[in-house]
Amino acid sequence: MEGFVCHVCKGFVVEMGGNVAVMIRRLRDALVGLCMLALSLMIIAKLEQDAAIELGGPFQVVDGDTLSSHGQRLRLVGIDAPELGQRCENGDMVSYDCGLEARDGLELLIDRAAWACQGSAQDQYRRTLVRCALQGADLAEAMVRQGLVVAEGDYLSAQAEAQVAKRGLWAGRFERPADWRRARKLDEMEPAGGFMTYVSNQIGAWLNI
Repeated sequence: MEGFVCHVCKGFVVEMGGNVAVMIRRLRDALVGLCMLALSLMIIAKLEQDAAIELGGPFQVVDGDTLSSHGQRLRLVGIDAPELGQRCENGDMVSYDCGLEARDGLELLIDRAAWACQGSAQDQYRRTLVRCALQGADLAEAMVRQGLVVAEGDYLSAQAEAQVAKRGLWAGRFERPADWRRARKLDEMEPAGGFMTYVSNQIGAWLNI
């Protein structure tokens, strides 16, 4: 009986030892995997940093949230501008082209000012996503603060300021740009067919308003 008990105990200890070894091995593999993932993320971040572009102009304004420089299209991060041809109502309930007003406002801000834009990632239309700064000021934030565009995640305090002061879009009524595009089944920028296809689609949308 005593031998049987010892045999059972030995088996139990061996089994427990095997389970502990498996757990240790799995924990080790998990730690190695996490370390490799962290290393990969660091490498990706470094590559993106190395690939970051810096542009100091001259800039051409495409619309209320898009610039062009040296053949590259640049999309301001964190904002969404009304599309060219989009109609809004001002405080007197008078209809106006708020997309054109956003573009003109961006032109006024960018004109003769030494803005510097930096970015690396691209959106689905191959526009480089950028933030532009001048002596501590942020170009996209300035557009939001004037009420010319709506904030997308960033610049919410600047948007709240514009809303309270009833600046730009917030002085009257407007449809959010994303909703306006969705209702007309339009993309935000030129589709795969290129810029001229985008222009054609926009003209067609204007004629249907």
